[in-house]
Amino acid sequence: MTDFFSSKINYQKISHSYLFECDGSIKSNELIDNLVKQVLCTNKDKNFQCCQKCKSCHSIKGLSNPDYVEVFPDDKEKIGIGLLRGDQDKNRGIINILSETALLSEAKIVKINNADLMTEEAQNYLLKILEEPPNKSYIFLLSARPHRLKPTILSRTTKIKIPPISFEKLAKENKQLDKVFYNSFAREIDISSLPKDELNNYLSLYEETIESIEEFNYSKHNILNSWNDDYLKFRLGILRETIFSVICEKLKNKEVKQKSILSTLDENRLFLFLEELITFQSLLANKVAVNRKIQLDSILDLIQ
Repeated sequence: MTDFFSSKINYQKISHSYLFECDGSIKSNELIDNLVKQVLCTNKDKNFQCCQKCKSCHSIKGLSNPDYVEVFPDDKEKIGIGLLRGDQDKNRGIINILSETALLSEAKIVKINNADLMTEEAQNYLLKILEEPPNKSYIFLLSARPHRLKPTILSRTTKIKIPPISFEKLAKENKQLDKVFYNSFAREIDISSLPKDELNNYLSLYEETIESIEEFNYSKHNILNSWNDDYLKFRLGILRETIFSVICEKLKNKEVKQKSILSTLDENRLFLFLEELITFQSLLANKVAVNRKIQLDSILDLIQ
């Protein structure tokens, strides 16, 4: 993909807006960050690849590059018009940012994470910018659910799909992996690059978490205490994939393999629980300040 961008930079044919359909994994975010560097780098090589050494490249990862801004959902898991227009404190608004003269490079980029969480009002505001973008300004939209965006936004963006790591490929290399484990962790870590001992640690965490889900019938208190650690986001991923598995088996009228309280819930209750769980995951992914234990307690109450 970086070669694709290099050719566009070479011929100065970069689109003003891109929509990246991706799963939000570390791997996909790193790829998109490299594309940002490729556009903003002040010392590109002869193939128009970023140097990874200039001040512009170095300052992108720490979000200290004045020519690059990221937008994240708020604590209500929405991207309202205020986040785009600049109604919030210390928020200048993306149109002002894109219209300013670049300080380190020759262009400006705004990246909107979880773009499908934009409200209708915010999408309408963004649409006006897409229709008349400031000179040498670029907008990167990231979404795992692009169908939630307005058709008019979709029609004004260049779409790039970043496929997730293939489970089949990884399973051939490691017989210990199963689908639930893969789906739980692939969004957060590059499983294919983990050393064997580190992979074994994650496998142990997986087994421990599955066991606590199976014993949920007996002690929610134990889950609240044991899950409120540095691995909470991974545990929530395992719970999410376990719910997916239960829903699929129920919809296929198969006997549910997962013998826990989840198997006693109907599909509607499971979907409600899943929706709240995914919202909590998004809050954690976007580093929104929440009381994790209270939030987890509230979600678990939905299945009691």
